[in-house]
Parts: sequence; structure tokens; C-alpha cells
Amino acid sequence: MQSAVGGNDTWSGQVSAGLDWLKSSGVPTVEGNIGSGSAVIILMGVNDLYRPDSYISYINEKASSWASKGAHTYFVSVNPTEGSYSHLNSNIDNFNQKLKSGLNSNVSYIDTNSYLKSNGFSTTDGLHYTGDTYNKIYNYIKSHL
Repeated sequence: MQSAVGGNDTWSGQVSAGLDWLKSSGVPTVEGNIGSGSAVIILMGVNDLYRPDSYISYINEKASSWASKGAHTYFVSVNPTEGSYSHLNSNIDNFNQKLKSGLNSNVSYIDTNSYLKSNGFSTTDGLHYTGDTYNKIYNYIKSHL
């Protein structure tokens, strides 16, 4: 997404990463930049759909800490797949529902999954999006901050 949208945002991302990476590298890379007025946006892929409770616990803990610094946390839904990966969509929906209902009041949930399903999306391989779709996701997120 970063290469598709550019801009001056602070990014921390890794292909094929999950919660372990988020804890060990993703958050530590940007945490020093989080302060009053910051929008912390967490958007993960399909690699850890079996760990919703671990995500909920970690994100709630970090969001409470960031809120005390004057920042707000946003969790962006895991997005839909197509083609040979479309079998993951029911697991994605289950994961998203658990996160949406389990995240505390310090976290706003942004449902890009429903947005893409309603407005269309394109992938390069069924899993990773085209530049146009990454831009749609980014703009949708920005409109909900």
C-alpha cells in the first residue's frame, strides 16, 4: 500500500507478517512517533486469522497506552480475497466480527472489507491488491479518521 499511495505518513509494514511481527518489529518501529494527535492505524492481512483473541488483547493494551499520550487507534478490517484465495473469506469475516466486537473504546473499527465488497476491488493474484485498489482502501481509511 505504501508504494501505491506515497505521501508523508509514517509506515511500518511487512509482507507475510502477522501478530508476532507486529509485536516485535511493526509497533516498535513507529511507537516513538506516537503522541498527541496521532492516528495509529493497524491493518493486517490474512496470515493470522486463527488468532483473533491475541490481536484483541494486544491492540486493546497498546491502544490504552497510546490514548494516554493523546493518540487514537484505528483497526482496519482484514480485506476480502478472490480467485483461488476466496475460500478464506468466511474466515476473514469471522476474524473481523470478533475484532469488531472485542476491541475496546480506545479503538475505532474501519470496515474496509464491506466497502470493497460493495464497491469492487481488484487483485494481482487473488490476495494482493492492485495500486488502484490500495488507493481506494487508503482513501476510505483517511475519510474515517
